[in-house]
Amino acid sequence: MVELILAEKPSAAQRIARSLADTKPSEIKEGKVKYYELKRKGNKIFVVCAVGHLYALTEKNKNGWTYPTFEIAWQPAYEISKDAFFTKGYLNLIKKIAKNCDKFTIATDYDQEGEVIGLNVLRYACKQRTGRRMKYSTLTKDELVESYENASPTLDWSQAEAGETRHFLDYYYGINLSRALTLAVKNAGSFKILSTGRVQGPALAILAKREKSIQDFKSEPFWEIELQGKANNENISA
Repeated sequence: MVELILAEKPSAAQRIARSLADTKPSEIKEGKVKYYELKRKGNKIFVVCAVGHLYALTEKNKNGWTYPTFEIAWQPAYEISKDAFFTKGYLNLIKKIAKNCDKFTIATDYDQEGEVIGLNVLRYACKQRTGRRMKYSTLTKDELVESYENASPTLDWSQAEAGETRHFLDYYYGINLSRALTLAVKNAGSFKILSTGRVQGPALAILAKREKSIQDFKSEPFWEIELQGKANNENISA
């Protein structure tokens, strides 16, 4: 049996490998990407990392700058954004190692984002429907070993589905409303790319309302009266 363990960060992958290995794990470098090979109770384990999201959402059939758009899909992040090109090496390595593994364990951060990272790597890079799930809050050896030995048999689907839903809504809301705003300005005879989003839009609305209340404020004159005198041979004010 050969197992692949997926961590979210290089530092976490290193700590997991050192904690689970019967002896010192082998640190292997492929290009700029490090991974670890170890034995635990006679079984071979590879520990790799994802460096955050390796997949991102994009339009399925991009046909210009259309609005609205709801046909989206996950694709390798490096194919969508130049800023994510560094993730290509990590994804290719995971795909390569996964071909020789028959057991898969997700050890990304135990939150919604970590669950989405693990879900996408499992189904797209490893061609698996689910995998074991390690749950830990610190990178101490005792906790990592206990997390591995008592891993859940499947992903935390509540977190995975909630996280994926948030990504979908962010895309639908951000892309469609940003395009609507930009096209509205264009149809008015000008052109300026405008953006909004799930957080950006409401935050801008709060600022706009606050600014309007400041502009609408009308100051009224008022006076403060101060009494200055002496008491017990000391100057006083009241």
